[in-house]
Parts: sequence; structure tokens; C-alpha cells
Amino acid sequence: MKKVLVIAYLYPPIFNSGTRRSLEFVNHLPDHGWTPTVLTVDSPDPQHCDPSLLDEVRPGTRIERAPLWTRHMAPKIAAKFASLVDPQRLAGAMEWRVRRLWNVPDECASWIPLAVEHAVRLHAQEPFDAIYATGWPWSSFLIAEKVSRRTGVPFVVDYRDLWKPAEVEWDKTSWLQRRLNPGLERRVLRAASGVIATTESFLGLLPRELLPKNRFFITNGFNEADFPAAAPAPASARVRIVYTGVWRPGYGPDDLYAAVRLLKQRGTPHLARLQIVVAGYAPGPAREYGIDDIVEERGRVQHADATALMSGASVLYLPVSKGVYEHASMPGKLFEYLGSARPILASAQAVSEVAKTLTQVGGARRADPGDVEGLADILATLCQSGPGAIFSERIPSELAMYTRASLTGKLALALDAIVQHPRSAA
Repeated sequence: MKKVLVIAYLYPPIFNSGTRRSLEFVNHLPDHGWTPTVLTVDSPDPQHCDPSLLDEVRPGTRIERAPLWTRHMAPKIAAKFASLVDPQRLAGAMEWRVRRLWNVPDECASWIPLAVEHAVRLHAQEPFDAIYATGWPWSSFLIAEKVSRRTGVPFVVDYRDLWKPAEVEWDKTSWLQRRLNPGLERRVLRAASGVIATTESFLGLLPRELLPKNRFFITNGFNEADFPAAAPAPASARVRIVYTGVWRPGYGPDDLYAAVRLLKQRGTPHLARLQIVVAGYAPGPAREYGIDDIVEERGRVQHADATALMSGASVLYLPVSKGVYEHASMPGKLFEYLGSARPILASAQAVSEVAKTLTQVGGARRADPGDVEGLADILATLCQSGPGAIFSERIPSELAMYTRASLTGKLALALDAIVQHPRSAA
């Protein structure tokens, strides 16, 4: 079997939507002729971790961990001043201050030096045929470029998001990042043997003149084992709408909350049938909107609990990030929603990657982002007539292409391509 080094900062036990992509690719690669070795961060912050995710790693997977330089060196430097100040306190103060300053291309930049050295040592022990790096963080891309330059191993970069600022509230960059990151991205693309993006639109937004000929779009997907046999929705007189995900500026269920509030203000008939369950963020917004009698906020939950919520829903609600992501991206949550076999109610633009996919697979309805009245009208119909009145059936043959196993097959073909034709300019 061929060997690939997978550079993924977001990997179990880190709890993040990006973790699932690297986790599932690694789990399925051995079934497609590639043996992965994962290079990820050592000792991630506990508040960002869910130890139960480690149970989902395929047995026998080789995981190598390299620490952040700041976390590795701060205790050693602080120990030299132990006679003057508490070394643990000094190490903590040094680490966060250095990380705050060392933030190009991102806040994980101090991972680069030790990760590169670790990867080079691994290659010397047991050579790799290819390198795959997934971003964010973009530090992963720089690690891949540096390791490739030192070893001659071709690498492919996987854009889960766009490196350049997307002008959305949650994608803020510093002045220095805006100044230096474009040059770093160009350097990576000139050296890369392949580029992967999660949608065709993302590929179109990358600097075409710098891209290698090996270009692929591989969407996110779902794991069939998370939704066994696509069980039928539980019979209930209530309409249960579920949302699982974060709520941050420019992305979240704010349209849904506003629509429910509008229904209450209108005194909509049959509203008592409506139940909304959300998970993934701290409880509180439902009370602020005055709809906490209808909306149950469960806070952050483990992935298994999230998939159970999806499977128990009458309808799943899907928002899309604002800005360029609104038409160009497809959130990972979309594909888990598809795998659950539940109808999907989306706040998404008519001309967007999300709308195109929902039309292709079926079983969905859409309202324009910000169209609270239109969304409220759909909810009112659901309360009166139930999901069967407005949702079509999902199309199994179209759904099958989004399983993690099928998508990993595409990744294996991409790795094969960069090995056979390393760097060839467009």
C-alpha cells in the first residue's frame, strides 16, 4: 500500500466541524490503497476537546503529535528563572503572549517548526509517497510545503475554507496577516502538486494562474454508520425541528428564531404543534427572543448525541454562512443532515452550492436568507399539515455519492494523480 502523511491540526480529540473531514478520510483511506500517518498537534487546549472522539479513530491508525513551539519552549525558558518567579505562571504568561504575536499565517503558526522537523524524521524512518494537508489552519499548508521541499514528496492542499479573508464577522484577520498571507498562499500554490476544494465554486475563487493541473473538488459527506438503515421518522403529533451547530456572527439559526417569534406575534393556529430543539451553543438566545416555550436549547453535545437528535427530527434546519460562503460553500452539517434521511429546511440563496445540492438530492425546501416572513409561512404550513405535505422524497442514487467511503475514494484518486504527475503548472 502507498503511504500518505496527513497533516491535520483539527483531529481528535479536538471538537470542531473540520475535525470530521480529516477523521473520516483517515478512517477510510486504508480501504482505498493508502496507509495514512496523521500528524496533528500535541496537547490541544482541553476546552476545545471531546475525548470521546478518539473512540471514532480507526483501530491501528498511526497518530503522531507535535507540540506548538510556544508550549514546548515556554516551560524550558521559565525554568531558568525558577528562583525569581513561579515557573508555571511564567510559562503560561510567555506562551499566550508569544502566540498572540506569532500569528502569521494564523494563531497556530508556532506549530510549524516542530511539526516540520517531526514530519521529516518520520519520512526518514518510513518514506511517504504523498502529503495531504487540510486547512484551516493554513499553517498546515506551510508545513506541507516545507516538508515537501526537504523530502521531495509531492503534496496536495485541501481547502475547507478560503485562505483569503471572506469579509464575514467570524473570519477576522490582523493587519499583518492581510499583508503577508497572500504571498504565503501563492508560495504554497506554486509548489503544490494538487489542490482540493470542497466545492467547484471554491476552486473558481482560487488564483487560477497559480493552480496546478491536478484540481479536484471533494465535498464533505456523512458516515452511513451514524444513521443505520435511515430509520423512518418517529410518529408524533408534533412537528420537531432540529438544528445542531454553532451560532456565531453571520452564521446560525437567527432567521429561524425570528420566524418563530413572528408566528407567536401573529397568533398562528396550530403553533402548539411546533417544537424546536437546538444544540451546539450556550443556551440563552431563545429567552431573549421570547420563544423559550417553543425552543429547547441543549448546549454543546457530543457527536453521537447530535446525530441522535437529527434522527429524531421531523425536519432539520440549515443556515448558511453570510458573505462569499453564502453561494460558494456547503457546510459539513448539510451532508450529515442528508445522511439522516430527514427533510431539510434551509435558509440559502437560490443560486448557491447548497441549493444546487438540495435540488439534486431532494427532500428539501428553501427560503432566502433574511426572508423571515417566507420562513415563517413554511413553518406555519408545517404546523398545519406536517412535513409530508411539502417535502419530496430523497433520491437514494444521488445521496450515495456523499458517503464518506465514496468521497475518500475520490481523495485516493487525487493522491494517485499527484504521485503519477507531481507538479505540472496550469
